[in-house]
Amino acid sequence: MHYYKTKIQYEGTNYAGFQWQKGLQTVQGEFNRAISQLLAGKITTMAASRTDSGVHAMEQVVKVSCENPIDVSSFLHAFNKELSPQVRCIELKPCAGLFRPASEAVSKEYRYFFTNKTQVSKEEGRFIANISNKLNLDAMMVCVQALAGTHDFCNFYSSGSNVKSTVRNISFCELSVINPHEIFSGLELFQIPKVLCSCYQLKIEANGFLKQMIRHLVSALWMVGSGKISTDDFFALLDGAKSKKRLWKIASPNGLFLYRISYS
Repeated sequence: MHYYKTKIQYEGTNYAGFQWQKGLQTVQGEFNRAISQLLAGKITTMAASRTDSGVHAMEQVVKVSCENPIDVSSFLHAFNKELSPQVRCIELKPCAGLFRPASEAVSKEYRYFFTNKTQVSKEEGRFIANISNKLNLDAMMVCVQALAGTHDFCNFYSSGSNVKSTVRNISFCELSVINPHEIFSGLELFQIPKVLCSCYQLKIEANGFLKQMIRHLVSALWMVGSGKISTDDFFALLDGAKSKKRLWKIASPNGLFLYRISYS
């Protein structure tokens, strides 16, 4: 067998997440379909992260195991021609057979982008979410700063995944105002309207994330900002016992990007 590490970008709008699912359009399904058109023999793929339906990626890592070797110098161009316009392979190189993209990752960085307007156009909302309620940013910042470190996120994830622990370590968390064009410049998949020159960015890096954890955190922060729960309520949920009742709906996936995966 031959082994390769690839980095891909994708717009997740029309995909039911990354992971292959029978009867559904997924990013992994598209990746496998395209590579099978170019390579004969048995091919398997595994990724570093399972992004949910509608979530995007600026850098997802996928390991390819195949019976026949790949001519790295010429394959990338042909592969991108075969892939759908919503998926791009930006790097391909040989790797060790024992390489495991998920378990060997030191950290994963996600970014959630949102605006705070009474209304936005469909074009503005394609890659950047919006919360129309007036927000108290100072209160939200207090909660964001508290997220750094090791916490039990039992109140900030969705059931349906088999996890041994809900404890995760967040190495970096920051809420800031940015010009999205500085982040998305040169990325053909993600076109931001010229008029949209400012938005909020939640940048969060950790050793791992629970299912829909970031979108839960964003919703909780919006609840704090809207005055629907206090900062003390947020702190109680952060390291407290599992709450019997969820206080929010999960934030929309369109503003969430898998930004970077780091290895030692």
